[in-house]
Amino acid sequence: MQNNPDSHLAFFAERTEDLVYRLRISPDGTPEVLYISRSVRSILGYDPAEFYQNPSLLFSLLPPEERGLFLTIDGGEVECVWPLSLIRKDGNIRFIETKNVIHRDPVSGYFIVEGIGRDRTEERQKESDLRSRDRILEATSYMASELLTGKEWLDRIKGAIGRLGGAANASRAYLYQMNSGSPRLSAHLVAEWAADGVKAGSPPYLDEKDFEGSVEAIFSGMTIGGPLGALGPFGLTALRASPDLRSILIVPIAVQGMVSAVIGFDECRYDRVWSSSEVLALETAARIIGAAMEGEAHRHALMQSESRFQRLFQQAPLGMVIADHDLRITDLNPAFLTMTGYTAPDLIGRTFRDITHPDDLPGNEAGIQELTRGVLDHYRIQKRYIRKDGGEIWTQTDVAPFRVKGGLGYIAMIEDVTLRRQAEERLSESEEMHRSFLQHFQGIVYRSIEGEPVFLHGAVLEITGYTPEEIKTGNPLWESLIHPADLAHIRSRYAALYATPGDRFDEDYRIIIRDGRVRWVHEMLQHRIGGDGRLMIEAAIYDITDRHRMEEELSRSNEKLNLLQSVTRHDILNQVMMISAYTSLLSDSITDTECSRYCAEMERAIDRIRDIAGFTYDYQSVGLNGPVWQDLDAVVRRAFMIRDPESVALEMDPGGYGIYADPLLEKVFYNLIDNSRKHGGEGISRIMITCIEDDGDLCILCEDDGAGFDPTLIPSLFLNGKREGSGLGLLLIREILSITGISIEALPSQMGGAGFRIRVPHDRWRKEIYITPPAS
Repeated sequence: MQNNPDSHLAFFAERTEDLVYRLRISPDGTPEVLYISRSVRSILGYDPAEFYQNPSLLFSLLPPEERGLFLTIDGGEVECVWPLSLIRKDGNIRFIETKNVIHRDPVSGYFIVEGIGRDRTEERQKESDLRSRDRILEATSYMASELLTGKEWLDRIKGAIGRLGGAANASRAYLYQMNSGSPRLSAHLVAEWAADGVKAGSPPYLDEKDFEGSVEAIFSGMTIGGPLGALGPFGLTALRASPDLRSILIVPIAVQGMVSAVIGFDECRYDRVWSSSEVLALETAARIIGAAMEGEAHRHALMQSESRFQRLFQQAPLGMVIADHDLRITDLNPAFLTMTGYTAPDLIGRTFRDITHPDDLPGNEAGIQELTRGVLDHYRIQKRYIRKDGGEIWTQTDVAPFRVKGGLGYIAMIEDVTLRRQAEERLSESEEMHRSFLQHFQGIVYRSIEGEPVFLHGAVLEITGYTPEEIKTGNPLWESLIHPADLAHIRSRYAALYATPGDRFDEDYRIIIRDGRVRWVHEMLQHRIGGDGRLMIEAAIYDITDRHRMEEELSRSNEKLNLLQSVTRHDILNQVMMISAYTSLLSDSITDTECSRYCAEMERAIDRIRDIAGFTYDYQSVGLNGPVWQDLDAVVRRAFMIRDPESVALEMDPGGYGIYADPLLEKVFYNLIDNSRKHGGEGISRIMITCIEDDGDLCILCEDDGAGFDPTLIPSLFLNGKREGSGLGLLLIREILSITGISIEALPSQMGGAGFRIRVPHDRWRKEIYITPPAS
């Protein structure tokens, strides 16, 4: 049963985007959902009603390693924060940060957990992008010290390119410079770096004649990046030049306002989409390389080169500070002033020590000493700066030395990481949970982008007999494993899914594994559009062979049981018919009043036996066929026509409501009408069916103007044998409706007679017209 939060919190709970819940912890540590807010639909893909129908559903969504969490509760009212990873209905993992209050229920003695959870999944991806950017900026800081202050930049460019390629986690990195004075647009390879296990093989020359317009695109001044398949003719040309290439990023390097070189990054492992923060950091590195090239080409115009660097310095999105050998600040950029709240006159001439938090000074001093002795070429530290208003900010500061008159100077690149630092611990825990889930996942999860598999994990070998590499490379194709009897149907489902972005389906089917055996699997697929606009299929596959075998065995058992019930019922009714006939003959031949009364009681008992036999026939069919959408108006009117109570009129709201229920829904209204006719007395003349939409649910009121029933008997009306003359019809009604979560209760009628209220959950009705097949 749903357990709503306190009334003064209900408004908030049902309108916040966060997840609000109340759990009861059983003695074995299983959390049972008493209440969960509607936001669970957008966060986990489930409807609240699914948690109320299966209170342990939440427990099943936890990875196995987290399920013991609730066993740690040991008493007292406490507050705690739990980071949880939960499996969405579509198979994805969502990382939820929860805050909870735990107390013991004084009645049941069980622990009650009340809490609120916030989805942090997207933050995790953003923080991953920021870490990649940080690595690139660290390499950029190194290049700033090496290239901007060095006289012979070509001697150092190979090391700088290698460091930048490694920081970007690329397969290859290279630098091409345009050939000046050439009649055709061309360029030559200046430096190249390749990651371990990747073959270096960038073409030594780029010539417009050989590369069909690609050289012009490279030196157009635009950043070019992405998987080759998304880059059109340029991607095809790049693939011919480097057959192992999957994705590419080309960043132009401008010298004196003209593109004269490019720095490129190859990805050979997967179809990489470069994040905007990575591209921004690499473009910053390209500007630094461009400044270094400009300084080399125009040493005689040192002042112009310094002016260009100053523009870069002033426009950099990160804080940048230059200090002399005594760590006194000689220059700083607007980004650093914005970060700390100072003005330039406040800081020029002061040292880093003056604005560094006292607790962070030892680490800062140790790094400077390492730079001074030449032990390090740069260092990174997370430290706090004291803002002008007295507040503190956490920063990631990269410091590198450079030569100035009088000795060493220092350049620092400073990023505000206050918010990121707060998230780092949660991020680390979430990543560990994700890794643990994938390591222990008992099914198969995969992702394909535009038909190409990019991710495959789980119990592939255990389920299919083939390795993940074999499946991923299409040897064999997954379709070739599908049982021939199921192949056509599954292909049609696949085709419909691929043609409809946003569609999804669940399906059970058979596969033939490597050793020739047949296994049943359950596959859940979803077709969606990725952030880059490409079509993506995500799926999870589970081995359900054991479950399917048990279902078949259960079905066979039910068939045998139903056959036995039918034969037994038929035999009983034959004997009852004989008893009824003899009783009738006996009644006709008896003149004694007392004996006649006995015969009448025997006839009533015989009718009762027939009713019970009829009930067993109807009850045997409950749940036999799956629920279907049915036109409520047609169902009620058909039931009324079958019962056809004389001198009783049916009054019903206009139709248009569709109900998702067991095909025996017609039996529900037949029995309600029959009960009104049988027990309403001589004065019954009307039966009224009214529909009311109530807080998302649909309430169906069935009332009459008959004699009604004793209000004290209302709680026991649906219990077998609890009311004289009630029969088994109301018990059957309740069972039929409960198949799809529909409830029924008795209540006094506004018309003076008996009344029943049927409540249909919000996802089990809709305002349309349906064609309803007759109940069997």
